[in-house]
Amino acid sequence: MNIGIVIKAVRNQKGLTQLDLSEHANLSVRTIQRIENNEVESTFYSLKSIGEILKIDLQEIRNENSMLYTSKILGLHLNDFKMNPEEKASLELRLEKIESHLSSIARTRSIQLRNRKILLISLGIIGGALIIIEVLAAIGAL
Repeated sequence: MNIGIVIKAVRNQKGLTQLDLSEHANLSVRTIQRIENNEVESTFYSLKSIGEILKIDLQEIRNENSMLYTSKILGLHLNDFKMNPEEKASLELRLEKIESHLSSIARTRSIQLRNRKILLISLGIIGGALIIIEVLAAIGAL
C-alpha cells in the first residue's frame, strides 16, 4: 500500500502543509517529504504521530492493503457518483488493477531488499574468509 499517497491526500484535504504536519508530528519536513514519496519505510512512531494529527489510523490502512478501503478513507465512495452499471464496473476493475499493481511493486521491492541483504551477507562472508586466509598465511610465514 502506498501509504505516502494517503498521507499526502488527507493532509491536503485538511489544508495542512508539509511544514504544518512536520511541526505537529515532531518530524522534520524532509521526513514528511520522504514518507509521502515512499522513499523511506514509515516507522510505527511516525505513522502514529501523523495519524493522530490527520485523525486516521494509518497502521490500519497499511495493514488493510486495500485500494477500495483507502478510497473510502479519502472519501471516494463509489456510490457517491452518478454512474451507470458499466461505468461502475469499469471503475471497480481499474481500482482492482491499481491495487494489484501496487501489490506487485511492494513484492518487487521486498525481493530487491532481500537480494541486497543476501549480497551484503555474501560479501561479508567472502571478506571474512579473505581475512582468515591472510591471518593463516601470516601465521604460516612465522
